[in-house]
Amino acid sequence: MKIPNRIAMRVVPWSIPVLTLGIFVLDLLTPVGVAVSVLYVIPLLLTFLSSRERDPLDFSIVATGLLWADLFMKPAGLHIPYGVLNRTLGTLVLWLIALGLVKYKTTQSHLTSAETEKHKAMEELITERTERSHAEGLLTAAQEARAYAETAVTGAVASRQQAEASYVVIQLRLESLIQSAMDAIITIDEQQRVVMFNEAAERMFKRPAREAIGQPLDRFLPARFREAHRHHVPEFGRSGVTSRKMGQLGTVMGLRADGEEFPIEAAISHVTIEGKKFYTVILRDIAERKQAERLLRQSEERYRRLLTVSPLAIVVTRGDRVVFVNDAGIRLFKSVRASEIIGKRALELFPPDHDPAIHDRLHQLVEGSATIPLAEEKVVAVDGTILDVEMTATGFTDDEGPAMLLTFRDVSERRRLQEQLRRTERIAELGTLASGMAHEIGTPMNVILGRAEYLMDRIQDEQARKGLHTIVAQVERITRVMNQLLAFARRKPPLRGPLALKDVIENGVEMFQERLTQSRVRVEMELDDNCPAVLADADQMSQVLINLIMNAIHAMPDGGILRIGLAPAKKAVTLTVADTGQGMPAEVVNRIFEPFFTTKEFGKGTGLGLTVVKGIIEEHQGSITVESEQGKGTTFTILLPKSEKPSEGSK
Repeated sequence: MKIPNRIAMRVVPWSIPVLTLGIFVLDLLTPVGVAVSVLYVIPLLLTFLSSRERDPLDFSIVATGLLWADLFMKPAGLHIPYGVLNRTLGTLVLWLIALGLVKYKTTQSHLTSAETEKHKAMEELITERTERSHAEGLLTAAQEARAYAETAVTGAVASRQQAEASYVVIQLRLESLIQSAMDAIITIDEQQRVVMFNEAAERMFKRPAREAIGQPLDRFLPARFREAHRHHVPEFGRSGVTSRKMGQLGTVMGLRADGEEFPIEAAISHVTIEGKKFYTVILRDIAERKQAERLLRQSEERYRRLLTVSPLAIVVTRGDRVVFVNDAGIRLFKSVRASEIIGKRALELFPPDHDPAIHDRLHQLVEGSATIPLAEEKVVAVDGTILDVEMTATGFTDDEGPAMLLTFRDVSERRRLQEQLRRTERIAELGTLASGMAHEIGTPMNVILGRAEYLMDRIQDEQARKGLHTIVAQVERITRVMNQLLAFARRKPPLRGPLALKDVIENGVEMFQERLTQSRVRVEMELDDNCPAVLADADQMSQVLINLIMNAIHAMPDGGILRIGLAPAKKAVTLTVADTGQGMPAEVVNRIFEPFFTTKEFGKGTGLGLTVVKGIIEEHQGSITVESEQGKGTTFTILLPKSEKPSEGSK
């Protein structure tokens, strides 16, 4: 017995730490759910062979520290509640056995002492019976200690069985959670074959679990994605990342049993159990969400198109800044791109002197008014132009918070037409007045003129003749003014027919030839011989040309060049009359066609000549425009519709 004891005493000191380290490593590599901690009982029992009585307690302290340290070194979230329970039971078992061994070793120590005493008793013979009885008592105590240790081991085994029963309960609960999950949960092995397929996966892929278990995972993917997926899973396993959250893999496609493809989002994780890797994927069917997103985008695009093609200018503001403007708004504010308006303060769209009024209107929305009623306002284009608009504003709230929708309708053209109508009414009233004046003033003027001319023929006094000559000149001037008023107010409808404007121009220039020579005005004409005829009244066209030539002569008191051009245009003929005279400022150009507006000295013009010209051209369904710059002359451009028939004088 001494030889085996000596061998055991040599082996135990190094076998206990080796076994302890091996159990620690095994526990580190084993899932939390496996009760490896029970194995620490083996090296604990080996401390029985050591010579020191405290070795079981010292080992229990070290083993307890390793057992719990091992739990915290495992990945977070993996069966932690069961791991805590497992290690709690293991710790209790270790300490019960350790206490039993300590007590047993104490008893053994006492037994050894008893044996020593027995030998002494035998040697001393006097106390033999007493020592034997004492030894027997010690032996009984040792037997009781051994029985206690055996009871402790039995308790440890029972605790392990109880822990295993708890593990089964936890497994059942976990299985229940997996099967009741709303998302599909699939676990595969290193060969990418399915080892778990929950009920949500059955519903998602329209396939029972018995048909899925053992099948490759790529069977549930469209064929075009399978090759890439086969490489993706092992790369994920080698990456060192234990999990990827839902949506980090992007949108992938799944394949149902009936061949239908559908979009899914996935989360993936992996764990190593007994040296083997297992991958768990959680899949979420997002087909309905994708469809809702497509419908939402279509709805947004539809409303965006409606806003874009709306004839109303639409501006959306949030806070005090513009966040949206449609195409009509870009055109209204004379912008090139939306970015020139977006980001501006809402009040910058209006003239500065309108700020208080506009601010009060917009403040109504802030105070809760749903809509500002339609009203006429003025807005400022990006080039500074002031525009007349009809505006309404409506408050609304969307996902980004409260906002305002402003709508504008350009009424500048309507204002222009209203002004033109008022001007036409004034002209009509002027015509009535002119007719009455011509009748009432014409007769006495004729009498005065006749008497003055009669007296001029009979009076020899030169001073008196000069006075009569002045009377005749002024009466003739009054007569001309009245005739011009009548021509303007009671112009007869044009008798339009095919007319060669080249002939009208040449006749008009010839009529003014002497006046042009006296005024040192040189005439340059560029008349296209192939220019088509126009549909016009010859007398009225002659009147137009006479007025324009007279204006040009007056604009060049020191002489100059009169250029007259005639050229064909698209379905029309272009007539230009230009001079190199004094020119006009912009404010005069804007009023040049207004009745009674003139820049000539008093008594030298009525302000009706160009008004008559514009009226004649517009009655002929044509147009007249003027361009002028001070010191560089003036150009009138007339467009008249061409005649479908040639003029009578053309070949």
